[in-house]
Amino acid sequence: MKRLLSDGLNVLRRLVWPIMASVRDNAGLAALSVVLGFALWIFVTDTTDETRSGTLPFDLVVEPVNVPGDLALAGSPVNVRVGVDVDEDVWDSLTPADFEAKVDLEGLQAGTYDLEVRVEPLTGRGGLRVKRVIPPTVAVDLKSLFSKSVPVSVSLEGAPPPGFETSIPELDAATVLVTGTQDRVTLVTQAIAKLDLSGRTEDRTQAVRLEPRDSRGFLVEGVSLEPSVINVLVEIEQTEFSRALVISPTVVGTPAAGYDIVSLVSDPASVTVFGSQSFINEAATIRTQPIDIAGATDDIVRTVSLDLPADVSVSGGTSVTVTIQIEPAQGRQTLGVTAVAVGLDPDLGVKGALPLVEVVLLGELPALQALRPNDITATINLSGLEEGKHEVTVSVSAPAEASVASISPETVEITLEPR
Repeated sequence: MKRLLSDGLNVLRRLVWPIMASVRDNAGLAALSVVLGFALWIFVTDTTDETRSGTLPFDLVVEPVNVPGDLALAGSPVNVRVGVDVDEDVWDSLTPADFEAKVDLEGLQAGTYDLEVRVEPLTGRGGLRVKRVIPPTVAVDLKSLFSKSVPVSVSLEGAPPPGFETSIPELDAATVLVTGTQDRVTLVTQAIAKLDLSGRTEDRTQAVRLEPRDSRGFLVEGVSLEPSVINVLVEIEQTEFSRALVISPTVVGTPAAGYDIVSLVSDPASVTVFGSQSFINEAATIRTQPIDIAGATDDIVRTVSLDLPADVSVSGGTSVTVTIQIEPAQGRQTLGVTAVAVGLDPDLGVKGALPLVEVVLLGELPALQALRPNDITATINLSGLEEGKHEVTVSVSAPAEASVASISPETVEITLEPR
């Protein structure tokens, strides 16, 4: 670079001084001289770019051209490397796409040949020139074409969503013709058409490219198929439908006398059910296996299975937890109680028998059913009363678990007489 700059400055010095000396006499000639000086400097600079020579670090695939129609190339594709001259700044940007490597088979018959490889550059960047081909020749084995028919199979990849089923694939060709050298054709036992059904919910028809494969499923190269593309039809039908249904616990038996079911709670309260279209359209709830509550007096918590028909499934687990809340029933009880006199003057007595009072009690039914008349007290207060007839109010006291709803009669007539 220093030498390049020095040369440029020398050129400018030689050009500029004479120009400056004659500027006063001829301005146009001076300007022209400056332009020509710069042009010369640019030319010199451009022509001094460094060139790199060497073998490129990648392979080129040799393509056979003019292959006779009744022959095929045996073996795998041949690769060569190429030596080039190119500007240093272009070297690292070259790729196999910048070259074409060919071997000409025109007019040849079956046999093995050592043929020259021709490599042509497809770009002119950096003055690219091909200097040598490594190796310069390649062995080419030409063999007569051989053909046979093989069956076509469909390989379905992926699957529709749950609840959808696929039909047997339909093909527009059951067999295809495999052509190539006999050693390659002999390996081919089937032609595979791959079709992806991932997430599909509707019928699918697609033109699919066939792949020649051997008995172990490995791809066989160097052969051709006729036809190479076939149409594949796969019908997709929805066979399972879904819907969220409320869970309805099945309860058998009854609680103990005087107890009621207050609530039934299922956890979860609903599930997504999968089944036939008729079941999904008609079902209102999904029931559980029976839960026996015979004689129960307390809450019952059970984990039970859902009662599912044979062709029905659910998302998640098939068991639920059911809580049955049982509480004493509210009721009423009527008892007949003989009134008791209190506060009576010792010198007086009650004429006749003390009255019978009917008491109606409210409360939890089990507790009410356990009450007896002697658990209730009905009193009439005779304090301060004298001889004669009196209208007296009846008072009733009951246990804490019961409340008095009514007393009949609420007042009674009492006759007091001397003892």
